[in-house]
Amino acid sequence: MQSQFRLKENRDFRRVFRRGKSFATARLVLYYCDNRHDGVRVGFSISKKVGNAVVRNRLKRVLRAVFQTWLPELKDKSIDIVVVCRTDAADADFQILYQDVSKLLHKSKIVI
Repeated sequence: MQSQFRLKENRDFRRVFRRGKSFATARLVLYYCDNRHDGVRVGFSISKKVGNAVVRNRLKRVLRAVFQTWLPELKDKSIDIVVVCRTDAADADFQILYQDVSKLLHKSKIVI
């Protein structure tokens, strides 16, 4: 996923957590709110409780790949999305995380 579609700054994460709406599955929690920028920005929050650095970085890579597949449908929306991983996400592969993200995007009506 290109840098322009990533949420990076702490203040942006805090704004999404404070003002956003949330939806959850067993492995992921999705927060989202409108932004002032053009296009979608996605950030990931993965606690040390999920696993060591290798596990957390693998999850971020897989989730970036998942959102890369959704990017054509999300590109024209101006929202910030933060995905929080729960401990069960450490054992999940690409397909399972793709299904969870798909459920969350449809549940939140970001994608119809």
